[in-house]
Amino acid sequence: MLFTFSKATGHAGTRIGWAIVKDKVIAAKMVKFIEVSSIGVSREAQLRAAKVLGVIADDCRNPDLKGENFFEYGRRLMSERWGKLREVGMKSNGVFSLPKYPRDYCKFTGEYTDSNPAFAWLKSKEGLNCENLLRDESKIITRGGPSFGVDSTYTRVSMLSRDVEFELLLERLAAVKGTVNGN
Repeated sequence: MLFTFSKATGHAGTRIGWAIVKDKVIAAKMVKFIEVSSIGVSREAQLRAAKVLGVIADDCRNPDLKGENFFEYGRRLMSERWGKLREVGMKSNGVFSLPKYPRDYCKFTGEYTDSNPAFAWLKSKEGLNCENLLRDESKIITRGGPSFGVDSTYTRVSMLSRDVEFELLLERLAAVKGTVNGN
């Protein structure tokens, strides 16, 4: 499993990622690669990353009182957020829709789980530019489909904001009417 500090822990300035690998041969090859490729990464960023990883490791060994470690918390939070976003999408009267991702086997947990990615692809009804619709009608900033090689009926929305910002996103999405020239 690959992670980035910017997405997983909120340390975007660190610009370092990390991985959990069960195969010792692959892990050894990754260590060798890191020894070569980390030249140029600041010592401060490496120390910060090591400290954050230490906290995450301690958390996994000694879960909080709720019995949730870092990964379980993240999985629960993303599942809840996707549930809320899907609920808003179902009530949008077809103004926008969300993809349904298949359940898949997670090698890390050893379970079949739903996919709840860090970004949601919204698709507006035909004839509407989804990015412009959300920006102009509800002041929601997204990255439009053309930035990713797909048409303008798609836009990408981050699912990783703070709780108050995510709730505001849901509130604003629920208010989108999706009309063109009053229709």
